[in-house]
Amino acid sequence: MANYTLANLVKAQIRVAGEFANNDSRYRVPAIFFLFLNSTESFFPKANESRTSEKRTVEANYFKRTAAALATSGRVHNHTGTHGDSGVITVAWQTYSATFSTSLKQADSSTFSFQEQFNNEIRQKIVDFADGFDTVAVTYLFSNRSGVNPAAVKGTFNTTDDAYRITQATYGTESMTITKVVMDINKYQNTRLAIVCDSISYTTFLQQAAQGASNATNTSFQFMGTYFVHAPQLTAMAVALNAIYVKGFWLAVPENYIGVLDWIPKQNRTTLETSVNMYGNFRNPVDGLLYAAHSYETRADGTATNGETQDVVTQMELSIDLSLNHAPSSVTDETPIQAFAWV
Repeated sequence: MANYTLANLVKAQIRVAGEFANNDSRYRVPAIFFLFLNSTESFFPKANESRTSEKRTVEANYFKRTAAALATSGRVHNHTGTHGDSGVITVAWQTYSATFSTSLKQADSSTFSFQEQFNNEIRQKIVDFADGFDTVAVTYLFSNRSGVNPAAVKGTFNTTDDAYRITQATYGTESMTITKVVMDINKYQNTRLAIVCDSISYTTFLQQAAQGASNATNTSFQFMGTYFVHAPQLTAMAVALNAIYVKGFWLAVPENYIGVLDWIPKQNRTTLETSVNMYGNFRNPVDGLLYAAHSYETRADGTATNGETQDVVTQMELSIDLSLNHAPSSVTDETPIQAFAWV
């Protein structure tokens, strides 16, 4: 039943404590979302300061590649050249929010105090954001995988699915070396790679990485310069992309080539209280980001929500604006994120 009615003091009550009590509110650490957070400052420095309103557009500038063939005709006195160029990214924002309500008198007959109930509401929303943002991050990487890949090393790039296919029966034990060479051909050499794996490839790569030099099959050498991040959501995404991708699917993400911007309105950053509304903020202990908190109160009959007839209901919203991004490219449909699959 809702509204903490099971904890009402109509019978003897005891409480579950510690992690035993928190089992129902467990969550997966949002490791994929953390990949974006880890390189945010180097990606778009001071971008948050430029956005003073939700209506204000933020543009990010960068130098475009202006390729030219090298001349072999020797030095000349009247040489001429072309001008370089720059590009711009219009930062796209999405507001994510979670709401809950409390009543002033809902804890009067409960074994839980009002503060304990309120803290639990906050915890539940923190879990919602953790689970939700990891899915958002995985979906972004999957949806923004590169549609361009010139490599053809012990595999082929499928332009329909935008995935580099490796025959598992032939090259399964070499897959991480192939991945690194493919990324090298795409000019991401000497760059640490985050390998975002579905559950199938994750278990295989962990097993291969544990095969040391003293083992009969030594495959661990090929994993230097990479680290693995498990994304269970990728399993279903890969099969939905193509039913043949049931043997394993992964994304190679060069470190510092993705980033996320976060933003909340200035009223929440500085805190503001009106006769009805309260604008504040709180620091999420999971991702460390500052979230907007907005609340307002209304007079209400709280009996339907375990309160009293003469009660006050507080509506609370927690929110944050995010903009996930990857490094730009002048090549149409090219991104730093390359997808790989066993077939």
